[in-house]
Parts: sequence; structure tokens; C-alpha cells
Amino acid sequence: MFGWPEKIFLGFVIWSLVSWFLNPYLLFGWLPVGFVPVVLFGLYYLLSVWVKQLLGWDWKGFQRLYLQFWLLGLYAAMVTIFQRVDWIPTEKSTLFYLLGFYPMQQAESVRSIGTASNSNLAAAMLICLALLSIYASSVLKVRWQKIGALAVFVVYCVAIWCTGSRGAWVGLVIGLLIQVWMTGDRKRTILLFSSLVFLGMVIYTNKTLIPREETLFATAEVRIFVWQNSFRLFAENWLTGVLPLHFGYLFDQMTGKYLFHAHNIFLGMAVEFGVIGLTMFMLLIIVTTHRARRWRKSAATKEEKRLAGMLISMIFALLGHGMYDYPIIAPQIGLIFMLSMIVIHHLYEKRCQPPMDRGLGRNARP
Repeated sequence: MFGWPEKIFLGFVIWSLVSWFLNPYLLFGWLPVGFVPVVLFGLYYLLSVWVKQLLGWDWKGFQRLYLQFWLLGLYAAMVTIFQRVDWIPTEKSTLFYLLGFYPMQQAESVRSIGTASNSNLAAAMLICLALLSIYASSVLKVRWQKIGALAVFVVYCVAIWCTGSRGAWVGLVIGLLIQVWMTGDRKRTILLFSSLVFLGMVIYTNKTLIPREETLFATAEVRIFVWQNSFRLFAENWLTGVLPLHFGYLFDQMTGKYLFHAHNIFLGMAVEFGVIGLTMFMLLIIVTTHRARRWRKSAATKEEKRLAGMLISMIFALLGHGMYDYPIIAPQIGLIFMLSMIVIHHLYEKRCQPPMDRGLGRNARP
């Protein structure tokens, strides 16, 4: 109940209450802004307890879950692509909401938003689905299934292109590199790293290859403006932070422009939760990475080893994409990010820790 990552989630719940008490703000004039992260991390805590204490799945159960998510994700990819080619109307309707996606809120933009509320969040989900395609190609047994998994990877890459997100390609490159690195093949890792960096730089710097109006330099100028002012907010509230949603109000007061977040995961954690929150977040990443590697080394089958690599690759892919955005603050991507961590810790404990080390008592036996 107080292991990893439960203690971190509880830490964020407690720290959010402390931060709000020291720097109170009412959202909409009546809702304490600290209520939002308290509920969010409280739900992550309950999810972790449910997965580790009540669900009782082994790695095969989670493999089935993620492969189902991978296949169902084709719906999100098709919506994203159809928006790009104008096969989906842009006006709002009840039918579209029932189908689980929004009409093009960015109707003047060529960037698709898929089943998310904006293009960067759609890209973040598609990155994870693309990484699942590589995982599927390595664990599926039949030849045509492996070929089909690689074809689905191409579909997800096309959908990522339709979002017009440059940072998504950085995240995908990092995720692919981590997934190959977790196989233990160093030569393949170095070769893939060199190839992906070259390909990523070509895609990232070439405006004609990505469907968006802004040039790379215009985007960089906007990001630097956001980061500089976000760091100013952090410097003024370095200990307690300002909490999510309160950030936008303070940023508007400082610059005259409203933004929901700092467009960088680490800077966002720092400015919203202070140095204490950033430290907890960094500890969670470090411990999760260490446990993923130990779990992979002790796993008995190739499929289980690949599962460890896929889960940690999704985490680092979202962190890479998060150098330009803050995707994990949204419930969709946050759930993918946190569930990957929960599953890593759960399967690490089942594989690498005897029962008494998991708090079952001094006299317990494996």
C-alpha cells in the first residue's frame, strides 16, 4: 500500500494540499484549485493499489491488454487521417461526441486532433500506439501477423504526420531507441540511434514534410517565450509551486496571454509543484527505469523481456515529446504514462521481490 509508485502518488496528494493551503486560489470563483491534482493523483493511487493488490494479473494478462489497446487504437488513427483529408465535417454534432472525438476545433488549421482535444495530445497517444506496433511485431508468432504489425506501425506514423507535431517525432525516436536498447543489443542500438537521429533531423527541420503553418524558428520563439516566463513563475514560487490551472491565471497576469501549462514536463512539474514535486517526479522516473531493467534481466521469456522494454519506451517517448509540451497533465495521456509505471513496478515485484519484501510479514515464504 506504500510501495512504488504508491508513495509518490500519495506524496503528490499531500503536497498539493500543502501547496494550496500556502497559496490558495479558487477556480471559477468557488472550486479550490488544489482539489484537481488531489483527485487526479488520488485516482492514480487507487489504480495502483487495484492493479497490484486486487487484479492479480501476470505479464501475459498485461500483454493481452496492451495488444487490445494497440488494435483499438486504429480507430483513433483513422479519425486523425480522415480529418486531414477532410472526410470528417468540421461542425459540432452530438454524433461526433458519441463516437468519442471532437470536430476540428482548429478548423483554420491543417493539423488533425484525432480523438483528443488538440493535435499534440493526439500525437502523444499515437506515439505510444506506434511503439506498441514494434512490440507486437516482435512477440506475434505468425509471419503475416508480424508483417501486419509493421504495416500498422506505418499507419500510426502517417497519423502522427497528420497531427503536424514536430516534438512527436523526437518522442518516437527516443522510444524506439529505448525499446531496442532494452533488448541488450548494443550494436543495433547504436545503428538505430544514428539512423533515427538523421531521419528525425530531416523531418524536424523541413517545413514541407510536416503539415503546419508555423516555421521551426517561429515555433521555437514561442516556446522560448513560454519557458522564460514559466521559469520566472518557478523562481517566485520555487518551494510550493502554483499547482495546475492556477498556472494559467498567473501566466496571464504576468504576460497578458493565457496558457494552460509550461509546455515542458520537467519545467511544468517544477512550476506547478515546486522543487519537492519535481524531486518526487524525478525519483519516480529513476526508480522505474532501474526496476524495468532488473525485471527485463530476470524475465524468463523473450515476450516478457520485450514487454518491459515496451513499457519503459513509452514512458521515455512521452518524456521526449514532453520537452516541447506537457502531455501527461491530460487524463488520456496521463493514464497511459502512469499505468506503464504501475505495471513495471507490479511485475518487477512479482518477478524480483520475495513476498516478505513486499510487506507480507517477516515470516512469509516465497
